Amino acid sequence: MPPVRVVIASPVAALPKILLKSSYRELQNLTPVHAAAEIRTAVPQLRAQLAIVDLEVVTFSELADLCKEFPSTAFVCIHRLADDTMWTQALAAGAVDCCLSADLRRILENADRYVAIKQAETSTAA
Repeated sequence: MPPVRVVIASPVAALPKILLKSSYRELQNLTPVHAAAEIRTAVPQLRAQLAIVDLEVVTFSELADLCKEFPSTAFVCIHRLADDTMWTQALAAGAVDCCLSADLRRILENADRYVAIKQAETSTAA
């Protein structure tokens, strides 16, 4: 898989560092942001294929707007206490998944799976 450009919206500064230190070499241009407005700027500027968004940074309404505004970007939501209700709400808003912010393996698996799916959807729609 070619390198993936990622925007990560997290109130925890350590998460981007953990992702960068991971052996997951496909992540490229990992850009940390801290608010929905910064996501709106960073996604098109970076042409991000993946946005990892902590639900402590955005509301579900903001998430829905972001997913509509950037349909070719896979939005994966994270939260320190993610549960089935959050997962349902995140998917209803347009995200591709919602998982615990500590579940690094699942976050990275989403990079593989959902970025490829979004790219296929975008090329089919074009």
